[in-house]
Amino acid sequence: MFPVIRLGPLSIQARGLILLAAFWLAAEAAERSARRLGLRGDVVHSLALIAAAAGLIGARLGYVLEHWPAYQGDPGAIVALNFNTLSPQAGVVTGVLAAYWYARRKGVANRLLLDALTPGFIVFAGGLALADMASGDAYGSPSTLPWAIELWGAPRHPAQIYQLIAVIVIGLSVLLDQILDNVVVPRYHGQTLGVHPAAVLVAALVAAKLIGFVGLILAAPVLASLVLLSRYLTRKMFDLDPWPVSTSSSRSPEFPWVELYRRSQEWWKKNTRQKPG
Repeated sequence: MFPVIRLGPLSIQARGLILLAAFWLAAEAAERSARRLGLRGDVVHSLALIAAAAGLIGARLGYVLEHWPAYQGDPGAIVALNFNTLSPQAGVVTGVLAAYWYARRKGVANRLLLDALTPGFIVFAGGLALADMASGDAYGSPSTLPWAIELWGAPRHPAQIYQLIAVIVIGLSVLLDQILDNVVVPRYHGQTLGVHPAAVLVAALVAAKLIGFVGLILAAPVLASLVLLSRYLTRKMFDLDPWPVSTSSSRSPEFPWVELYRRSQEWWKKNTRQKPG
């Protein structure tokens, strides 16, 4: 834990520096991804700036509401900028809402935009985990497990490391998805769970912070269940069939190695077939 970086007479908050670097890298990653997918890079960059500004304000106000007794006697301290006094959950909610509003206004609120933003989400989530490790924030509950770390006078769950592991795992999944031409993650989550990978990423990060490693495992199925339940309730409220028959192909999604095996069999049969004399 190194909350302050000292450069001679200067003292810089490590958390703030890491978050600024993570945001810059995340914005660059999202803009490059948008251009690769045929979207306007300047729109995505502006969306990232608006989401960051709204997220910063929301995170600060969320922290103030959580610790209102400490600010009740000194309202001027509410506007004091300190990266160690922010609420990540409130920042994520306000940032996502602001980004959605801007995307709707520009007419780009679709799944393609989520595909473009996913690399940026992963980069920023990794930076947030490193910032928490540097400042000691987002610490876990007391624990006696062998991998517990000594923090704030007690051995605790390394929640920051859990979060970083979640980001690395999801990042590798998305990278594999890009390498395999969008076969694994979008097809599996889109056709089977009906949930976008970016939504799974946010749910996994929040669940890992709230209940640790178990939340990381349960995030995707719980989110898919909530999405299914909300669709059911919405369609029932409007007197619609809650289980409409899909007009798309009912073929279940295949993992890439299954498709590779099937194609190799077809190639083998085609090339070993005896030609007529």
